[in-house]
Amino acid sequence: MSDPTPSSSSAPVIVSVAPSKLGRTPGKAHKSEKTALKRSYLSAEIKTPFEKRMENEKKKEAAKAVERELKEEAETERQRKVTIIKDRRERQAERIRMEEMKAKMSAKKLQRMKKRQGRSKKISG
Repeated sequence: MSDPTPSSSSAPVIVSVAPSKLGRTPGKAHKSEKTALKRSYLSAEIKTPFEKRMENEKKKEAAKAVERELKEEAETERQRKVTIIKDRRERQAERIRMEEMKAKMSAKKLQRMKKRQGRSKKISG
């Protein structure tokens, strides 16, 4: 029994306590020195350095800008086509309206000419 075990011997167990960074010794010897928190629960995206994240953000913004520009070009092209179609329909409607007016006017003119020839419906019969 040359090995004294803590349970069988009455001698107190000596635990060395390291002084803290501020020079004070903690009152509880069983507490270990605190270490930095390991952020293992965070995603790798957040753990990346700030510069790298900003670089990725710039790439994303550039891609979005290109996409936005393409969408704007497509929208302007669509609007141009819509205006062309509207103008064409308006011109066609105006042409049809003018033709109807011509037909109506010529019919009235014919009626006036017949009236002048016969002076009445009885005569022109």
